[in-house]
Amino acid sequence: MKYTPENQIEQFAEFPVLETERLVLREIVPADAQDLLVFTGDPYVQRYNARPMTNVSQALAEIEEHQTLFLRQDGVAWGITLKGSHRVVGRAGFHAWSLSNRAMLGYDLAREYWGLGIASEAVSEVIRFGYEEMRLNRIEAETIEDNHESRRMLERIGFKLEGVRREYSLEDDGEYHGSAIYSLLRGEYNLMI
Repeated sequence: MKYTPENQIEQFAEFPVLETERLVLREIVPADAQDLLVFTGDPYVQRYNARPMTNVSQALAEIEEHQTLFLRQDGVAWGITLKGSHRVVGRAGFHAWSLSNRAMLGYDLAREYWGLGIASEAVSEVIRFGYEEMRLNRIEAETIEDNHESRRMLERIGFKLEGVRREYSLEDDGEYHGSAIYSLLRGEYNLMI
């Protein structure tokens, strides 16, 4: 789609709630801090992400940051919940967005839900929203080169590897790791639906 000022998305008035067959993606609120800590505090889940959180006050600060980013229209992070449950088992969303242009995709999921297709289902719905509602042209994702699970999921849902930034980040294991850069363009998404 050719960009015109008329097709630029208006700022969100309310936090958008998304639903899939099994999931509800909703705003993460302070009452979810303990749930957030389950996966953000798990060293294995976070081994390719940020340092694991160690207490609820860190989770509350992150929730406040999510809310601030949303209010500034700089990002949106959905809490992933299973239908019929209010427990947040993961998160997915966009940061570094440029409305009607591009956004960076991010996601986390509690380890007990790995291998069930939940991350793919949530991320696919976030991508749908990005193209159909936010009118993005490009969605990017970045993951540690060694994170094979994340790379497989991105490739399975249509993302293309653009390249690897070699020895890009020094991680907690004391080693430098490459950063794999992926993207999915609107035209590619339109061919998949």
